[in-house]
Amino acid sequence: MREEQLDLTVREWVEAGGSVKTPERVSSDKAYVKMIKSRDDNKKHFTSVSDKECSQVFNTLTLEQAGIMLSMFAYMELGDSGLLIHNGKRLGVKELAKLFKKSESTLKRILSELEAYGYILTQREGRKNIYAVNTMLATRGEQAGEGFFTKVFVARLRDALKVLTVQEAGLLFFMLPYFNSRAYVLSDNPYELDLSKIKLWDREELAEKTGISLRNIKRLVPSMMKKGVLVGIKTCRTAVVLSPELVSRHRKKVTVEDITQIISNELNKTEKMAW
Repeated sequence: MREEQLDLTVREWVEAGGSVKTPERVSSDKAYVKMIKSRDDNKKHFTSVSDKECSQVFNTLTLEQAGIMLSMFAYMELGDSGLLIHNGKRLGVKELAKLFKKSESTLKRILSELEAYGYILTQREGRKNIYAVNTMLATRGEQAGEGFFTKVFVARLRDALKVLTVQEAGLLFFMLPYFNSRAYVLSDNPYELDLSKIKLWDREELAEKTGISLRNIKRLVPSMMKKGVLVGIKTCRTAVVLSPELVSRHRKKVTVEDITQIISNELNKTEKMAW
């Protein structure tokens, strides 16, 4: 700062085009910058999945295709490109096969099927094809389209995919639109917030809604519970809960008391439910 500027009054400094901040304003600005940075950092941690769009593709997907689709959600580039990326590199068949523990020939077949449906897109980069998720279905760190959406936490999803079979991952994908926003239970009315009105699903209803055979539901759900992706809470009947560490629709903490209240409401307490 020049010497003559040091002799200016605050008023003279402002009139000359300068600016003055009180200590309170400086603190406020720092807090704002910190909040924006925190918000942007948080976006890196989840993929936003459109409930409506995903529920509409279920009748076209096998469990294997759905499992690969969910696996892709764990490696999407931040923003609205939908491109798959890992360790700073965009992913082709060879890299995806290694991540998903599939042979290149099997994965190439599945990717071709998903591309034919329009659920993924391919681009040419050098000598290889790279892949992107259709952003009508999901985006990384931003809301996917309009309507209700589910946040899937990327780090936890990657951990889950290490222990889940591809069919278990596919069933998890099918479940996403149907966990309740208030208590994370699989339910007939996933956006109902009144605990007394939430109607739980049994395995027959899950099979009917998703188009997956009851035999597969009976086989896959207990295994997913053992691996911590699903939780069963049982009193007079059982409620199946998606892990709040994996998915979210809001910030409210899920409590056992809420879930037991749902189990015992008038819609659920008169029926037996087996999982």
